[in-house]
Amino acid sequence: KGGDIEKLIESAGAKLIYLPPYSPDFSPIENCWSKIKNLLRSIGARSYPDLVTAIETAFSQVSLDDIFNWFTHCCYCTSLD
Repeated sequence: KGGDIEKLIESAGAKLIYLPPYSPDFSPIENCWSKIKNLLRSIGARSYPDLVTAIETAFSQVSLDDIFNWFTHCCYCTSLD
């Protein structure tokens, strides 16, 4: 099954790049969680309703540029085109 998928991808002209099973250095989501946690700490919510609002605020501050930069930082080939 995996071999069929590899052949299909390669026949489309794409190249497979294998990453380690888990490596935070190559995981853009780690950068995202870092930003979210820093924002939540700076907001300092002390009640459940405030926490819900803080989470919404923190996630709304993650921009497309942030995401692009995290993928670039993790050595993924990226382009906004």
